Amino acid sequence: MIIQCLHNNILIKQIRTPFLIIAKQSCIFLFILATASAPRAQEYATDRLFMKEFNKSKCRNLVEKKINNLKKIRVMTLEQEALLNQNIWSKLRVKLPLSPGEKAQLRKLKEKGVYSNNLSAKNIKIRNSTKFKVLRHKCK
Repeated sequence: MIIQCLHNNILIKQIRTPFLIIAKQSCIFLFILATASAPRAQEYATDRLFMKEFNKSKCRNLVEKKINNLKKIRVMTLEQEALLNQNIWSKLRVKLPLSPGEKAQLRKLKEKGVYSNNLSAKNIKIRNSTKFKVLRHKCK
């Protein structure tokens, strides 16, 4: 009886071993076949158009943010500087105390004279609008 049980166990092991090898190989083969024949994503013309428009809108958003930041930067205009100079001279005539900024402006006036590099508000607006047009044109 014991010999028969041992014989059966040996037979079962002999049958099981080739079956496991064949099963493993077939699983690997099916996996390779399934991955090789998997459908690839098809690219449509509308996908390219969408991506192009998406990139344009992304560029436009970035440019508009940059333009808004540039608009926040304040530059002293020629008119503002003339008004400041006039205020300084009138305070000096009346002998009122000057603020630290006005004192610095007075020193600058005494050293360099009334000449100014500042642009008028109209010229600043024209310069900024051309700069903004160039930035917006890059996204077209």
